[in-house]
Amino acid sequence: SMFDKEAIQELSKAEAITAAHVCVQAAIEAGNAVALPSDFQLHEVEKLLPHRRRVRGAMKTSVLADFSAFTKAHAEPGATVFVAPDQMSATAILNLGGHESPGHADNTATLTLLRTAAYSALLAIANGAGQKQATVAEFVEDWAGQVQCFSGSEEVTPPKAIAAIRKITIEAMRKMESAEQQLSATRSAFEHVQATSGPDPLPTHIYFRCEPYHGLDERTFILRLAVLTGGDKPAISLRIVKAEEHQEEMAGELAARVTESLTDSSVPVHLGSYQPKA
Repeated sequence: SMFDKEAIQELSKAEAITAAHVCVQAAIEAGNAVALPSDFQLHEVEKLLPHRRRVRGAMKTSVLADFSAFTKAHAEPGATVFVAPDQMSATAILNLGGHESPGHADNTATLTLLRTAAYSALLAIANGAGQKQATVAEFVEDWAGQVQCFSGSEEVTPPKAIAAIRKITIEAMRKMESAEQQLSATRSAFEHVQATSGPDPLPTHIYFRCEPYHGLDERTFILRLAVLTGGDKPAISLRIVKAEEHQEEMAGELAARVTESLTDSSVPVHLGSYQPKA
């Protein structure tokens, strides 16, 4: 035979590859699936072409103006923005398409707002966990220009609040708790502190005003202060009142800002997220 076994196998494989190529082209045009032998691999040749077949990628920024400008410049029909409240981010899917011509949904622009230093400091300390007295006192001292302290309904200056926080002792708290048992149930332990602690009353609430994320309005966070006496030394916990409500409002503000920045475009904005399926 003029052809040995290996040559015959190579000729057969070449014919099969040619046939597979024809089938793949037909399947692409018809939008159908195609069956191929398991030892055949498809190779992408786009990288060898002068230009990409279509635009795709992931643009990321923390600046709203750049996000909206990029979105408007690259939005294709059906482009949509999704605002994720928990991440304080907005993602524009630029090639989402529609029912008639669905896109690949792999060309995106994402805006992620950055927390300010003040808001980061607030979240680090006002998490409900017990903190050292010095830690809380230093927090009030560091951000004295942005806090207001109150003992009940009476405002306490930051220096006096700091002094009161530093002076707390287990013995004093136990005396207060013992006295509290003899008071009416309608009076809180902190009301008793306010009445008996002298010139430096311990604050019950701290109002902290800051711009939480770059680009959002200033807002006031109310922190509830509690003293924990279970250990050898007193610990202080700070907790943001209605933290979830603040998060919802900030997400709504972000959505409104994004919507406003895209008013002269046809790109809609929704609260939520979108994950394309393969």
